[in-house]
Amino acid sequence: MEQALASDLTTSLFNTVPDPFFIISEDGTYLEVLGGTERTLYDDGKPMKGKNIYDFMEKDFSDFFMQKIRETLAGNTLNCFEYSLDTDKVNLPKLEGPGGKQWFEARMFPMPNLYQGLRVVTAMIINITDRRILQQRLRDLSYLDPLTSLANRRYFMERIAEELEEHYANGTSVHVLLCDIDHFKQINDLYGHLAGDEILKGFATVVHQVLKFTHTIARFGGDEFIISLVGMNTAQVLEKCNELRLAVQEHPFIHKGVRINVCISIGVAVASPLADDIDSLVGFADKGLYEAKKQGRNRVVLLEESIL
Repeated sequence: MEQALASDLTTSLFNTVPDPFFIISEDGTYLEVLGGTERTLYDDGKPMKGKNIYDFMEKDFSDFFMQKIRETLAGNTLNCFEYSLDTDKVNLPKLEGPGGKQWFEARMFPMPNLYQGLRVVTAMIINITDRRILQQRLRDLSYLDPLTSLANRRYFMERIAEELEEHYANGTSVHVLLCDIDHFKQINDLYGHLAGDEILKGFATVVHQVLKFTHTIARFGGDEFIISLVGMNTAQVLEKCNELRLAVQEHPFIHKGVRINVCISIGVAVASPLADDIDSLVGFADKGLYEAKKQGRNRVVLLEESIL
């Protein structure tokens, strides 16, 4: 009687727990399904009891989870891991949870003794979707320029490294554009720094209109912007640069009812044997920008030596 009461109390206790707790055999059969009472986080998993994971989960996910069970039994220790699951594709009689793609943390442990004559693991599942969303938002913010909402320098440097790896592996062309606002200091001095901020935000709008969202565009610092164009030949890149230059020149930058004429200069570099890393590529683009300024601004300059 005391043993039955203890069993009833244990079951009752687990059934008040918001997160689900499973006992799963080494062949993937769910022998016990307890807890998981919070419907804002989980579907009701009770119908899983007595079924094999392949009966209600898609094969790819089942294969993944079974591998984790084998790892846990072989290692004979706590196994913690995270995974995503499209909960709408779980084959249950009724879907009452949040639905869609959810993220979970599993805490899986091998039971030291046989359960119902079988080797089993216990698994506590915790919905961590909100945490993952917050982490992604914080990551996005760490890569974002707060004024223009473009990517920042940190993001660009990580992205260009990936693009150069693709260049080395497959010969994909990579061009880097470094551009800034001509006479930006004079604009700040004449119209004020708020006007300068509006121009920087306006440039972000124009550059997205011209280049769309298929290229990496970042604020490099101050009034300098850096852009990578991938998969285009040099003639196409120069054409796109001049399209951007003219679009900025023709864009109506307005501050307090006053139109401010804005032009940009652009230095261009192409990944080549002489510009085969980030520093040299950005360095050639910077020299091209300097030469554009020297030649009178409002122009595009590609340093020929970066191509050799």
